[in-house]
Parts: sequence; structure tokens; C-alpha cells
Amino acid sequence: MIDLSQSEFELWLRSSYSGAFRIAGHTFEKTKSDEIKIDNGTFSRDEATQICSLLNSKNPFDHLNAVIAILERNGTLLWILLILAILLFVIVAIRIRR
Repeated sequence: MIDLSQSEFELWLRSSYSGAFRIAGHTFEKTKSDEIKIDNGTFSRDEATQICSLLNSKNPFDHLNAVIAILERNGTLLWILLILAILLFVIVAIRIRR
């Protein structure tokens, strides 16, 4: 795995090199169908470029937006929200019984 900046990412997109690399703890890989996999979530090249720029940003809200987009695309966000909903239901059920 190689850590790359935004300009290096754009060079990687245009090159024939298909090795994986990491940006801010997220793995970027090229697929055979000309798409980019980020942590097992499939993105188009334009979306991956935007995610890369958000991850390289110094703004914490941009970074958070990128992480949420990655989690949503690879299905993790759904599981997190489902677990939170179940925990909230359990807390409400316990409060009602008292």
C-alpha cells in the first residue's frame, strides 16, 4: 500500500498501474470495469476524485463527508444505523417499563 496526495492520485487514475494505495486510512483500488473501489465500495472515477480531494482537505467536515460517503457505499453505514436504532429501541423500552 502506498499513501498518495491528490496530484499523485490523478496520475494514478491516468496510468495503467493498478496497485492499491491508501489515503487517510482508506484503500483505493482500480477494478476491471474502469471503476474505483474504496474500502470495498464501488465509485466512478469522478466520485473517487472528489472523495480523494475531500480526504486530503484540511477541513474536518470535508473529511467527515468523505467518510460517510464511503461508509454508505460499502454498506457499513446501514449496519451502524440499524444497530443504533435497535439500541435506541431498547433504551426506550427499558424507560417505559420503569
